[in-house]
Amino acid sequence: MENKKNIWLDADPGIDDAVAFAMAFANRDRLNILGVSTVAGNQTSERVTGNALKLTVFLGAEDVPVVRGATSPLIREIVPAGDIHGKSGLGYCELPAVSKELAAGNGILYLWEQIMELPEGEKITLVPIGPLTNIALLFKTFPEVLERVEEIVLMGGAAVGGNVTATAEFNIWQDPEAAKVVFSSGIPIVMCGLDATQKCVLTRDQIAGLKNSSGRVQKAYGEMLQFYLDSPSYRGCDGAAIHDAVTILYLLHPDMFSGKEMYVEIDCSEGLNRGMTVCDMRRDTIGRSGEILVLNDVDLPAFQKAVLDTLAGYDK
Repeated sequence: MENKKNIWLDADPGIDDAVAFAMAFANRDRLNILGVSTVAGNQTSERVTGNALKLTVFLGAEDVPVVRGATSPLIREIVPAGDIHGKSGLGYCELPAVSKELAAGNGILYLWEQIMELPEGEKITLVPIGPLTNIALLFKTFPEVLERVEEIVLMGGAAVGGNVTATAEFNIWQDPEAAKVVFSSGIPIVMCGLDATQKCVLTRDQIAGLKNSSGRVQKAYGEMLQFYLDSPSYRGCDGAAIHDAVTILYLLHPDMFSGKEMYVEIDCSEGLNRGMTVCDMRRDTIGRSGEILVLNDVDLPAFQKAVLDTLAGYDK
């Protein structure tokens, strides 16, 4: 579509995934969202897939198809993050049941079909905000799609530190083998990792404002985000990081963020650094092929305003 960026969301909703959905669906005048695929990560496949169906309806995007993707990492067992996202994956929020059904067929095959059916000359931007299992399977099964992918804007990784371990971020740690396939694909990648996303917070007061709102959408998101604040990871913190929303806001407002080009390798070992995104920041590597844009900073007031204004917009 003219003047619209074709995107595909690959997600494991997930509280911050839900915020990313809201940012995307509110901007369909700029983003041509071809569909959503689910991947086991924050919760089991059954739960995240149910959440994706409910969220598309709740946010007025019932026409956006949802397909079920991988139910486990490529070679490892799934380790859900229920302590962070809750039993359902959406914290304290209970979204209404929906009658919407999944798009028929295999999720990877469906994604391949959508990409290959794009008009001649058009490309797609993949936006994975969970483990990279589906994207790796797509690339390995249908390598012809590589030339139809403009870029990948993903949430995952970190140049320094981690959140699930001292050195690894959750999405990459969950399926490092898949991440290695994607990071070595040769497609331009924007890595929205912890270096930037941990700075992209909503404060306790802002979340309380959402939770106490009379607006249907704002209140629901306040109930989701309050679960973050009550979880062990956020006790004593001034706010909660909205990691996955960074991908969509980068697409819409790239000037809101800054970053550096780096060469990135994925540690697939079974050791202490499993899932680490090893970012080579040495000066003599600048200009090597395969560099990835690693975001590392944000205009926080602009980020907060964009998230809060977008959620408020649903209730007007």
